[in-house]
Amino acid sequence: MLFAFGFLLFAVLVAVVVFYFLRKTGVKKELYESEVIYADNAEKPKKPFFSQRYLLAGIPDLILKTAHGNVPVEKKSTFPPQEPYESHVMQLMAYCLLLEENGSKPDFGYLQYRDAEPVKIMYTEYQKQKLLNIMGEMRKFIETKKIKSVNSSVFSQSE
Repeated sequence: MLFAFGFLLFAVLVAVVVFYFLRKTGVKKELYESEVIYADNAEKPKKPFFSQRYLLAGIPDLILKTAHGNVPVEKKSTFPPQEPYESHVMQLMAYCLLLEENGSKPDFGYLQYRDAEPVKIMYTEYQKQKLLNIMGEMRKFIETKKIKSVNSSVFSQSE
């Protein structure tokens, strides 16, 4: 009986410390109270999301089930820049597009930089079109420059 009480007290203390730590580090309440429904990790890689329409595939770091629906989270190991890098934003928008194509359109996603508060990025029609334009430019470049493959170890033009 005393052991059970001690364990319960310890569990409550751990929960309070974790809650306090998350609040002090600026992690949004929505993130730490959300259910993780998809997480990519090295030990158990996840199957990529795929869009046949856009010929796009990707593996988000996390997908959270929130009151606002499913939300992708892209974790970055770098310290936060003054403003999120455009490449990071477009990567997050690609995950938003993949979720939309798979029946769960998010309103936003989060970029989580090292030791920083998550940055909420809205998934708007403007951002979607910007992503699609960039994808079109990339495909056009690959076709016109006759690059063998993005997976190729040689990125030079073919003769």
